Amino acid sequence: MDRRRFNQAALAAAALCSTPALHAQAKFPSKPIRFVVPFAAGGGGDTIARLMAQRLTERVGQAVVVENRVGAGGNIGADYVLKSPPDGYTLLNMSSTYPIQAAVSNPPFDAVSDLQPIMLISRDALVLVVHPNAPFRTARDLQDAAKKSPDKFTHGSAGIGSIAHLGMEELAFVMGAKMVHVPYKGSSQAFNDLLAGSVDLVLTSVTFAAPFIRSGKVRALGISGTQRLAGLPDVPTFEEQGIRGYNVVDWKAIGGPKGIPADVVAYLNTELNAALQHPAVQEKFRSEGTTALGGTPDQMMQAVREDIARWKKVVQMANIKIQ
Repeated sequence: MDRRRFNQAALAAAALCSTPALHAQAKFPSKPIRFVVPFAAGGGGDTIARLMAQRLTERVGQAVVVENRVGAGGNIGADYVLKSPPDGYTLLNMSSTYPIQAAVSNPPFDAVSDLQPIMLISRDALVLVVHPNAPFRTARDLQDAAKKSPDKFTHGSAGIGSIAHLGMEELAFVMGAKMVHVPYKGSSQAFNDLLAGSVDLVLTSVTFAAPFIRSGKVRALGISGTQRLAGLPDVPTFEEQGIRGYNVVDWKAIGGPKGIPADVVAYLNTELNAALQHPAVQEKFRSEGTTALGGTPDQMMQAVREDIARWKKVVQMANIKIQ
């Protein structure tokens, strides 16, 4: 074969080798996308994931399937995603628990360098709820009772190092009280035990708790932040009850393993931002006092970094022991 024919053959072979990759890249997604939720089905993060999955499915023409991988305060699900192929098909539905775990535990991954951020979804105030037959009607009632009887009252959460766990530990510190933590594999399980009277308190997101508060199945003692929510106008803030400086929020976001191609990250970010603007999503958030966020991958990474630093300070300040 002469040099000219050899070069032509080499170019043709290169074109054949590159065409499938280019074709697959242009067609992303060409198969179902998985949203991995690192907590049990039925909780606040699971609710947001399924809402976004439905709208993203409508936009991209492929099924977006929600999969729950529970355990270790969310680290099992996060580890699974961050060690998956970086192709954009396996994504992590994250919450504020993710940076908390990075701050207080030793997860089997690097929470910053192993993560490809994609987009912040929402920000939620936290609300403290009790059984409707509980003796306290306000957060001040609880504060007084807990000061008189340290370690008497129990609070359930989605696990050690979850936002509900650390958020409640911070609230107890601000109150000057001590309570007993009862960990579960998901917030929905903790909530079921609250309804059954097996635990006294659950700190959870407004998105999850609002329907139960409105129906009278639980009583809300207080809400984080400085302003009441339009969707729950009768629930006072901790601030207005004299419990100052408690402004903890729970955000939700979507990320993936480091190495996802830049054009796939950009595509997912664009489509997720558009899905977030769907009227059904906006109405759901508006009715429950949830703030829709959206934005860029860099903004999401900034939130992760800032929360890791914040929770390290909280653990040190409140002398919180993670066992």
